[in-house]
Amino acid sequence: MSLGWTRRAPVDTLVGTETAVDFSIPIAELPRVSRDLTSRDGEAKGKVRFSRQRGQAVADLEVDAQPEVVCQRCMQPMRWPVKVKSRVALVSDYNAADRVPDGMEVFLVEADSVSIRDLVDEEVMLALPNVPRHAEDSECARRKVQLPGRTDEPEDAPDMQVQKPFAQLGELLKRK
Repeated sequence: MSLGWTRRAPVDTLVGTETAVDFSIPIAELPRVSRDLTSRDGEAKGKVRFSRQRGQAVADLEVDAQPEVVCQRCMQPMRWPVKVKSRVALVSDYNAADRVPDGMEVFLVEADSVSIRDLVDEEVMLALPNVPRHAEDSECARRKVQLPGRTDEPEDAPDMQVQKPFAQLGELLKRK
């Protein structure tokens, strides 16, 4: 069966024929992922194999990509390696999602059909961190951050006065 990565196909057909597809999808074509990236170049490559296991429609998915995100420490672009292997249960409603065995991800299909692009878009999006940062051994991590308007003073300066904003709260509450 010839299946393009954008074409939607019936889940029953994909599962019944145990379709397997190798794909190479431009990152710019992954709608939910690409809108949050600094650059939309590159590809998500991999393969997907559809089957039925214990009565459940399943997609075994492998994805390899390197989308460009912004490091939240130095605010510079960086490549984030995404290498995902997952087993995804393809369900048509929320009740079916509740019955999916542990260890499987859930993907809600629309009109009992699915596209490879939608599966890959979801997996790459889930693999990206909320707060991307360069590795701890990088130059970015070793750089000392100086906040604007602050001088570089030692933390244990003897003349620092510690403020305790709630120190008198107990007495105020007793007055009521």
